[in-house]
Amino acid sequence: MTIEQLNVHLRIQYLCKAALALSIGVFGLLVASGNLIDYDSNWQFVRHVLAMDALEPWFDGAALQSRAVSDPFWQRLGYAAIIAGETACGLLCSAGGLLMLKAASGRGGLAWGKSLFTLGALAAILVWYFGFAVVGGEYFAMWASKWNGQMKAYAFIGFILLSLVYIRQAEQRD
Repeated sequence: MTIEQLNVHLRIQYLCKAALALSIGVFGLLVASGNLIDYDSNWQFVRHVLAMDALEPWFDGAALQSRAVSDPFWQRLGYAAIIAGETACGLLCSAGGLLMLKAASGRGGLAWGKSLFTLGALAAILVWYFGFAVVGGEYFAMWASKWNGQMKAYAFIGFILLSLVYIRQAEQRD
């Protein structure tokens, strides 16, 4: 393989990684903006999960319901933390993707792009895995609620984790 062919091969990998990072960044920004634009619909989801007031009738979770957070101040603070995490994910992944795009054009920035994407993926993990699966799903028994967003959170985080593994891999030089 000639040097020119190697450069084309590497640039294609950079482009693929940049596109993936940018798509996740745009996703994070769209989710965050949706939570702001349609604040009340998504607020109802968070409020009901935290208050544990929509548990399915078959679930007798009286012991767990002592964990409920029904104070609107703390509920809104939780919702603000979710939106902040989604925004951080979107901004960091987008910035990382743009730097990887810059690297694809031969102007460097790949390592910083991967690092920013990694930080954005960490924000996503904190929101959708820790926030929705661990805290919402288990601590607030979202799995037994009419307001259950666990499957969507697992789908989001699964794709983001796969992308993180791919983007963090060294580029093939063969």
